[in-house]
Amino acid sequence: MAFDRSLSLRNAQEPNRNPHHHHHHHLSRFTSFNKSELTSDSIVGKVKRLCSSFESSLSSSEATQSPHHSSSTSGGGAASAAKATPLMRQASSLKRALSNLQLGLGLGFDRSKLMKSIGFGDGGGDGIVLAGTEDRVVVYFTSLRGIRRTYEDCYSVRMILRGFRVPVDERDISMDSAYRKELQSLNLSKTVSLPQVFIRGKHIGGAEEVRQLHESGELAKMLKGFPVRSPGSVCGGCGDARFVPCLNCNGSRKVFCEEEEQLRRCPDCNENGLIRCPECCY
Repeated sequence: MAFDRSLSLRNAQEPNRNPHHHHHHHLSRFTSFNKSELTSDSIVGKVKRLCSSFESSLSSSEATQSPHHSSSTSGGGAASAAKATPLMRQASSLKRALSNLQLGLGLGFDRSKLMKSIGFGDGGGDGIVLAGTEDRVVVYFTSLRGIRRTYEDCYSVRMILRGFRVPVDERDISMDSAYRKELQSLNLSKTVSLPQVFIRGKHIGGAEEVRQLHESGELAKMLKGFPVRSPGSVCGGCGDARFVPCLNCNGSRKVFCEEEEQLRRCPDCNENGLIRCPECCY
């Protein structure tokens, strides 16, 4: 078969006149849904129709390519592949979004199952209770950034709870090893992950459970009855760090014993020379 340079140049420079190229159905980011429309069937159905439209457009664009163009002209084949690649990427992205959406709807909107699993329904939950915290919200977390995913989960949970402006007993295990031992003694699992949240003494779970409860509106119901702080209020003693230097040893962890005439370990502070803030921690 002879190589026709003019035919190759015309095919490479000719704009795509396929009517399907400019009429793809797309999802506008400004589209709003009513509350009645936010159901698993409606959302999944719309995404499925969107995937089907992209797949049909992709197949029709492939069908319009003639066999002799794809075999004889390398420039035309490259141009066609470049035009088809965005469609393939968009279709693949929509398929992944559909699978994630189905999984998220199955987990996030099954309220009765979720509430039972954490002990606020008839199921009883895992039975783990943090004694002495029936009147508060407790969060075990870490402020260290050694593991990025753990730090981000801890930060997001703290911000969710702070959005309700309720007092939260934040227990940073990186600042006090006693909290780490306290959390390990609860026998949550073989490997304790952070963060861990307790509301009125009942174990709620980690970051994923808190996000699901927050999105479904159940977290707001759990936090009803707690006192609400004024907007923008920050502890004047610690700046919401929950720890201050020890008032007995000034953070040195050593005090002078007059009877023994030597330095001894301060009994009031932790291994970092810190104590809980007396103004905001109870």
